[in-house]
Amino acid sequence: MKRLSGLALILLLMPTPDGAAAAELFSVRCEGGAPVRPYFATFDIDAKAVVFETPPIDLETNFGITTRSGEIISKSDGKIEFMLRVRPGRIDLIFDSNKKTMTWPGLDDPTFRPTLTHPCTVTPPRSILSFGVRDPILNPISVRCEHTGAVYFTMDAASKQALFERGKEGRGFRGEVTDAGQDEVTLSMNFEVPRRIVWNRSRQTITIEGIDGDAARPRTVVQCQEVPPRTMMEFHRESQQ
Repeated sequence: MKRLSGLALILLLMPTPDGAAAAELFSVRCEGGAPVRPYFATFDIDAKAVVFETPPIDLETNFGITTRSGEIISKSDGKIEFMLRVRPGRIDLIFDSNKKTMTWPGLDDPTFRPTLTHPCTVTPPRSILSFGVRDPILNPISVRCEHTGAVYFTMDAASKQALFERGKEGRGFRGEVTDAGQDEVTLSMNFEVPRRIVWNRSRQTITIEGIDGDAARPRTVVQCQEVPPRTMMEFHRESQQ
């Protein structure tokens, strides 16, 4: 996954010369820059962890969004001070839960880098399906299966988004929900070749349909269980591996 450099991230959120300028696990949506762009941060207070989603480079296509992992440095009086790891150093920010603002501290001489304060909205923790997606992810389902190690399927019928993750490898494949009923959700996953996947809630199984004439890809049924919906915090855990 390509990531913006620290300098590029700062410049993206700075105003142009013309002046256009408390739950334990939660997310915030903030807006800043010129033109105004949305960006997100997900906080895990207990783990002192943060996942930051950069604003898109292109608003029309939603292109250029990346993630940064960070740590919470301190929390007091409703203010969460945290830092993001960037090359070659770090960026420090402050989220004020009372004022609902994100502050990007500037330099002592504000000529080149003034302090920026952006308005924010607090939301439930963002689904892992939300990354790079415009549509809201309202009711995601996550399923954990033991298939040559732990694997996860996360799906949302309303937005038709689906994601497969392979445990410690952190490898992911996007897909889509093609059908959703009372007891079954059918996915089309973009593995090396497209595969039809069926989650059966009552049986607690994932069925991976085989490919005719391909002995290496037979029909497979795996026992699984529904788990709490996976959130953007998985990007932080991935960065620690």
